[in-house]
Amino acid sequence: MDMNNRLNDLITITGRLIELLERENNALATYQNQVIHELLDEKAALSRVYETRFKSLADSAENLAECDEKLREKLIKLAFQVEELMDENSKLLHTAIEANRRTVDLIAEAVRNQQPSAGTYGADAATSENGSNAASQRVALSLDQTL
Repeated sequence: MDMNNRLNDLITITGRLIELLERENNALATYQNQVIHELLDEKAALSRVYETRFKSLADSAENLAECDEKLREKLIKLAFQVEELMDENSKLLHTAIEANRRTVDLIAEAVRNQQPSAGTYGADAATSENGSNAASQRVALSLDQTL
C-alpha cells in the first residue's frame, strides 16, 4: 500500500479513536455507566487497530520522508491529541475504580455492622437492650418455598 494511503488510513482511525475517547471521558466525568459499557468493545477493537497500524508505520519509518508533509503533520497533531485524551481517560478510570471500591467497602462495612451478635452478659447475669451488653434485636427467619 502507498505510504500516503497508509497515513490517511491511520489519520481516519486516529480521528475515530479521538471521538470515542472524548465520548468515554465525558461519560466517565458525568457517571453515565451505561454509555461506558456500550463503548468498551468498540474502544478495545479500535485501540488494537490503532496500535497495529502505528507499529507497522514505525517499522517503515524510513519511507515517511517520502510522504506528504501535511499528512505527517496532521498525524503528529492527532497523535498528541490521542495521548492527552488517553492520559485524561486513565485518570478518570482510576477515579471511577477508586470510587467503586470505596462504595463496595462502605457496603461491606454496613453489612458487617448489621450482623447480629450474641450480646454479652452484664454484672447481673442478664443481657440488656442498650449499650455494650445489648443483645441482638433481630430474629433469624427462613422460608420453605418447596410448596
